[in-house]
Amino acid sequence: MRSSMSFGQLLTTAIAFSSTASAWPSWLPEVDALVVRQDDPQKPAPSTTNGPDEPQTTNLNTGGITKSGGSKPTKSGNSTSSPTHETFDPQDPAGGVSMLTPAPVLGTQLYRIGQTITWGWNYTSLQATPTAIDVLVSCSTASKTWTLTQNMTYETKGSYTWDTHAYAETAVQNQLLTAEYTLLIYDAESSVKATAEAGYLSTFDGFKFGLYKPQDYQPLNEWNCATCSGAAGLDAKALGFAMSMSIITILSFTWFVAGFGALL
Repeated sequence: MRSSMSFGQLLTTAIAFSSTASAWPSWLPEVDALVVRQDDPQKPAPSTTNGPDEPQTTNLNTGGITKSGGSKPTKSGNSTSSPTHETFDPQDPAGGVSMLTPAPVLGTQLYRIGQTITWGWNYTSLQATPTAIDVLVSCSTASKTWTLTQNMTYETKGSYTWDTHAYAETAVQNQLLTAEYTLLIYDAESSVKATAEAGYLSTFDGFKFGLYKPQDYQPLNEWNCATCSGAAGLDAKALGFAMSMSIITILSFTWFVAGFGALL
């Protein structure tokens, strides 16, 4: 075996390889563009282990979930415009109350504590309808005010019935006194001392009445009037003294004018 090839054989081999390279078809990609990719070994997919079952929760909030603690404040409720305050001609008078029961021509009324009292009234010069009416009575002697009703439904003709007997049975610590009282009627959204605007109901305090507590029955034979008996005795003594002084005065004047003989 020969250890090396001759020069002619090497030349022949080189020419053969060059012809083969020139015969590479044009529709195949360039030889230099072929890149060998190294395949990565496939990694097995991680196996999942089944843990304990999570508790199932059900949201029963049908109104939806509202997130709290966010960076933007949220408004709750419906966004509605505030009601407007209607104004009337400033020259118009404020609304008032005219008593119907009892009739004003009957004068000051006197009620017994324990009876049922009914008042009726009508509204005058009223342009703005009150939402509700408050009825109170006040007593300047006792410096107290009693609330009879609050937020009473407004009607064109108002009325209220007061059972003083039922009140006296329950209000042990705030009993009614024998004194003069004032009926107060005003708009529930206002106050007693507020000044009403034109067309709005003003506080009515034009009806005064008296309350008295009846005395327990006592037989006439058991009745003793110490002041009456003392006054009767004092009147008799005063009358006798006056008669005596009159007689003395007449006699003295006659003696001074005509002398003692004229008296005989």
